[in-house]
Amino acid sequence: MTVALRYGGGTPYHNAHTYSLGQKAKWLFLAVVFILPFQRVPFVNTNLLGIQGCKPFNLLSAGVLVYLLFRVSLLSATDKIERTSIRILLLYFVTFTIAFARSIPNAPLLHERLPDVFPESYLDYIMSYGMVPAFYILPFLFILKRCRSFSEIETVVNAICVSILLLSASFIFVALMNPSAALSGRAAVNGLCEAYFGIHYNTMGTIYICTAPLLLYKALTRSSLWIVPVALSLLGLLLLSSRSALLTVAGSYVLLLIYKRKFAVLGAGAAMVAIASVLWIAPTMDAILSIGFDGTSEVSADELLTGRVDFIWVPLLNEWTSDLGLFLFGAGRSGIITSEAWYSGALIQATHAHNAIIDFFLDCGAIATGILLVLMCVGISTAWRVGRRLHSDLYWALFACIVGYGISMFTEREVFPSFENMYLFLLIAMMVNLARLSSRAPNVSMSRAPPDAGDTGAASAAASQWR
Repeated sequence: MTVALRYGGGTPYHNAHTYSLGQKAKWLFLAVVFILPFQRVPFVNTNLLGIQGCKPFNLLSAGVLVYLLFRVSLLSATDKIERTSIRILLLYFVTFTIAFARSIPNAPLLHERLPDVFPESYLDYIMSYGMVPAFYILPFLFILKRCRSFSEIETVVNAICVSILLLSASFIFVALMNPSAALSGRAAVNGLCEAYFGIHYNTMGTIYICTAPLLLYKALTRSSLWIVPVALSLLGLLLLSSRSALLTVAGSYVLLLIYKRKFAVLGAGAAMVAIASVLWIAPTMDAILSIGFDGTSEVSADELLTGRVDFIWVPLLNEWTSDLGLFLFGAGRSGIITSEAWYSGALIQATHAHNAIIDFFLDCGAIATGILLVLMCVGISTAWRVGRRLHSDLYWALFACIVGYGISMFTEREVFPSFENMYLFLLIAMMVNLARLSSRAPNVSMSRAPPDAGDTGAASAAASQWR
């Protein structure tokens, strides 16, 4: 544990080299945050100079990793909250490493069954499904160690929001350029997402789930100009045709508006949605209204979940529970593709189980899944208690993002680091640091902190500008 000397007089002495290096690391990290939703855009996902893996996101993340390794004491902690967070992160990373290591011998099988998804060589598989997912964890460490004031956390939130604004504007522009595809249903919209952004339309929906509450937070607590990014994101969601994303974002917005007691805004928003539904039924709204109804008189859980129950979950659970080894320890990363039922065609040949908990069970088994569920319950209850004590608008916006992702785990998403949950690590780290600020200055409320509040009150106790 390090001890920081604080000087209460005039301007303290700063090592010029250390300060300069810290500023460069700051901008490098903000570049990583900004590029997150665009890293699979075709021209951004190109290998520079033809070198395998030499892509902008990988290079920026490698720079952040080098800074953390050589300039930060990663395993040291200054308080109990930080120490607990590091221990949980280590447990998570070790679990991911074991599951991934167990899948390496299956790399040829994975490539044989899905040659367009999994690379042929072991090296490419390790880089794509081991190294790159590990990069998504780096923002958690950087924020935990270097974003310890409210103003620094707000800077990260601003980078996220500006990035999502650009994503929404880009997607709407693509839809306007391809109106027939944008209004032709989910398959056509997915084609647009894959062609222009390199991702599945549900993955883009997950990005909105993890970030939309932050846009609303900015609109409610900062400038009314932030209503433009909120409106663009909602329009993008309507065009996206992702039912789970639209419903989850709408639910998080309702909860935030109720928390802020903005009942007039909530009523106006509900009226606008009703009018829009009458005048123009977007593909997403049409899909929501028709879900589970295919002209028959019976409505089953499998129909409501579009075939997930009978053609993914039940066959997989039957196969895993009939084998003691698979039941207890799973099959390693991407375990679903090693399934005999998957190979025989008894289930939909998907790359994941379309349920994050079941997918984790397939990879790691019942023991690890039980531990995961306990930790999730403890984490949610702890976050709720901290939020009630904190009275921070930003904290509750981050909490809404996490809860939204948790709800969406029922039909999609993943537990291990991936493109879909890349924002979770930033969100959780910011929540942790807001809790640390509160524990150091328990009498300070951050519910209406001004944009530069990091220089006063609780933030001054942290005293950790970008170093």
